[in-house]
Amino acid sequence: MLALWWYRADFRLPVLGDQTMNDRDTTARLERYLEELRALTGVDPLVREIVPPSDERGRVLAIIHSGYPETGCLTGFTYGLSLAEHPEWAGVRRELTITVRSGDLDWLTVPARAVEAMRGISAFNRGRVLGHVERFVGRSGMSSLLLADPLPDWGRHTLEIGLGRGSEDSDRVDLVGVFLLHASEREFAKKNGFEALWALPWDRLDPMRPPIV
Repeated sequence: MLALWWYRADFRLPVLGDQTMNDRDTTARLERYLEELRALTGVDPLVREIVPPSDERGRVLAIIHSGYPETGCLTGFTYGLSLAEHPEWAGVRRELTITVRSGDLDWLTVPARAVEAMRGISAFNRGRVLGHVERFVGRSGMSSLLLADPLPDWGRHTLEIGLGRGSEDSDRVDLVGVFLLHASEREFAKKNGFEALWALPWDRLDPMRPPIV
């Protein structure tokens, strides 16, 4: 199933403690999430707000780690998908992560804008392809996303950001990797399946690469 979304170009820097409309969207929860990401990357992030906390579904943030996992790379995480509900999630909510070999921060806002448009609608399952009607960034032909296990591989994909582990206060978040695709690659995956596309040789971190099919 192909999904389409549109997005705004505006954002402002968030302020912890902003009034929220979603009971799960608390300052304490966001701080615990940021602490877990800091433990994974060892990098202090830049945070860009895509949706303000006054939205009834809660805020959406693009959390950007520069120079990680190596010089010349950017790694980003969303915050806001795990504020939503979805019937396919069994006790573990989700957020997205992307790594690109680029210095252009615009790439790191793409997953957050997908979350803005599709949270509560899409389960963001691994193996799914999400399509966009236009290029994400004008200098590149990328216009679709592939969901899979994250790169880099931290050895764990699930974060615990609740007050207690293994208790009713548990709040687990599964990190789902996002990979940029051309429209032709999206159609190839749609026709042949996720495994067929994943098995082809392509640079998963280069947002400026040519299409492989």
